[in-house]
Amino acid sequence: MKIRNYTPSDYKQLKVLYLDGSFYGGQFDEARDSEARLAKVGLESILVAEDSGVILGTVSLVDDGRVAWLFRFAVKDNNLDVARALKEKAVEILKSRGHTQILVYSPVNNEQLDKRYHELGFNKGGDYTAYWLEV
Repeated sequence: MKIRNYTPSDYKQLKVLYLDGSFYGGQFDEARDSEARLAKVGLESILVAEDSGVILGTVSLVDDGRVAWLFRFAVKDNNLDVARALKEKAVEILKSRGHTQILVYSPVNNEQLDKRYHELGFNKGGDYTAYWLEV
């Protein structure tokens, strides 16, 4: 398995991971997850775990210089080894950009993802509700 930057040819496999919210607790959203939108965020902001041409997981790095988030941290079959490899590469990149803390969202009461993030060394914060506005 290797961790590398996303390429547009990965999109079909990536979309399958995004459509299965059980792999990361989120939901596919065309406004954020379309092929064109992913190309706009910069290919170096999206990492994939790939083995023999099969995408096993992905994570997007959201970094505005002030805060760093892991977004769409989707791992096929919630494989902890794949999640760990993606996390380690993301941490390496974000530390090199000066970050000392990295955040990740997880749905409330999702025991599977609570376990994943705990095993990856994340500290659990408070439960919050996200709000959004269509513009």
